[in-house]
Amino acid sequence: MRLLKYKVNKFRSVKGTDWVDLDHLACFVGVNESGKTNLLLPLWKFNPADSATEIDLLFDYPRDEYSELNGEDDTLQSENFIETLFDLNESEIDIFETSYADAKKAENEGEDEEGSEPSDIEKFGFKKYLLIKKNYNEKFSIYLSNEKGEEKSDEIEDAVGKDVFEKICATIPSFVYYSEYGNLDSDLHLPRVKDDLARIDQLQGKARMKARTLNILFSHLNLSPDEILELGQESSPNNNPLQKTIEQTEAESRKKQERHAKVTSAASRLTSQFKKWWTQGNYIFLFNADGEYFRILVSDTERPAPIELESRSKGLQWFFSFFLVFLAESEDNHKNCVLLLDEPGLSLHPNAQIDLIRFFNQISEKNQLIYTTHLPFLVDHNNLDKVKAVYTEGGLTKISNDLSKADKEKKAIQPVNAAIGITASQSLLVGCDIVIVEGVSDQFYLTMIKNYLVSKGKYKPAKEMVFIPVGGVNGVKPVVSILQGSKDFLPFVLFDSDSAGKQAQKNLKNGFYQNEKDKVLDIGAFTELDGSEIEDFIPANLIVDCFDRLFRTEDGIDDDSVDNTQAIVPQLEKFGEDNQLDLKKEIGWKVELSKKVKQRFKGDVSNGLEKKWIKLFEALEIKNESKN
Repeated sequence: MRLLKYKVNKFRSVKGTDWVDLDHLACFVGVNESGKTNLLLPLWKFNPADSATEIDLLFDYPRDEYSELNGEDDTLQSENFIETLFDLNESEIDIFETSYADAKKAENEGEDEEGSEPSDIEKFGFKKYLLIKKNYNEKFSIYLSNEKGEEKSDEIEDAVGKDVFEKICATIPSFVYYSEYGNLDSDLHLPRVKDDLARIDQLQGKARMKARTLNILFSHLNLSPDEILELGQESSPNNNPLQKTIEQTEAESRKKQERHAKVTSAASRLTSQFKKWWTQGNYIFLFNADGEYFRILVSDTERPAPIELESRSKGLQWFFSFFLVFLAESEDNHKNCVLLLDEPGLSLHPNAQIDLIRFFNQISEKNQLIYTTHLPFLVDHNNLDKVKAVYTEGGLTKISNDLSKADKEKKAIQPVNAAIGITASQSLLVGCDIVIVEGVSDQFYLTMIKNYLVSKGKYKPAKEMVFIPVGGVNGVKPVVSILQGSKDFLPFVLFDSDSAGKQAQKNLKNGFYQNEKDKVLDIGAFTELDGSEIEDFIPANLIVDCFDRLFRTEDGIDDDSVDNTQAIVPQLEKFGEDNQLDLKKEIGWKVELSKKVKQRFKGDVSNGLEKKWIKLFEALEIKNESKN
């Protein structure tokens, strides 16, 4: 069961959001006090992995309405504070349908079913989606649903009975919330460690997180505090060490050698794993077991003398603890969990924050992950479709899936704009090739195409190619002028072949690009369609399918509804107009469409279209060689 989207109805500073679309990874961006945490906490309390976590009306109900609560009136407390939409896999569908069939058979045993009215489940069936709500009384309500999160049945418990309902509830992923990551001390007293590990559930706050991180450290490295203590113990007959026999001395020496071998091997393993994710230095971990003490030391190539972990940078300490918690627990405590990370990486250097994004991507292969940030280096410009803008309106928290709607979210998306600018600057510094594109949807599609061609071995870039969206044709010239001023270099620009794109091409070729006109490219030269846009570079059946899923209309749209010899965007706009859907007023609809296409693209491409894709990237490669 995978979380597709959710919305918060009433929780602290949130009083109603639209559906928040989620992929395997999502980033909530907003300024301080915008309410980012208040969008994570209701998810956590929806189905917390920690059984001690409960709804607390005093803190979780909107404070300005708290006086309306009445202990004898259950109405307000039965409000759904959150709604979620889950995608079922085939196995879950089979289990639920079989359970329902068995329950129905038992219920009707000995009764005449002929002429009985079929239930909602029998009519609609356990298909792909379940809409699950939770109220302030900690009660789930579950409904059959479609992709839009609309109810398609009565409440499931009433329809299928308690046993089947509980079976469905048991499959709901748990949610794990982190705001503290338990930085470790470097000098550990093993008897105290044993005591803390034995009572983790009784500890609170940072002490609990620190004990949890320690438990992970020892478990992941196959070390035991008891064993380390036992291997280091010495016997003193009659309190006189001189009375030890040769056999006792040799036995103790061997035990200490074994302890040294165990901790050295564990440190070597940890060093090897850590190097894969932290590129800010070549760090070597050393463990030192001395009597009842266990020490964590770190050295690197610039400072070869081992230094206690807590004497190294706060950023290294944070990443080390974070690394342990998530890498070690992802296959154990985090199984079937959605991870919620609140403002991670605040103490990290920008380069280390980039490492953290890479680590997030690795974690999200096994667990859905949602994190909040206000830091530009923690915004992945290659995955802007996964970024949501969080902002306040009238003192209430709002969230938007569409970054292009920046009127009210300008402050919220400043980190996104900064991330794009930083990426362009860094790309120049490290020798990446930059292609300026009009919008975010262009970036999504072209990144998708590049990844496809690379995976198929059809395109082998000499250097990384980065697509920078500039918010429309009017944003091209300012960005080009900045890049040209920072380095005597003109990036490539790829325009749509619509009227605005044609005029912008003409202006650039008569201005900045007078001597390098071949760097200004027209998508129409590769789609071979007049007036075409980037959408014409995508399989038409995929565009149509995703459009239909986004904008369900009474008549629907299929492959036969579009003419492949004409640009597809005007046809979609005309279809919308005919079906009371004014796409020209739906700012950002093409971005939403590109997100859906990127999610559903499975690599099904005709030979003809693939050749056009190759032609575009080969053209860029030829021009890149000429400029070098």
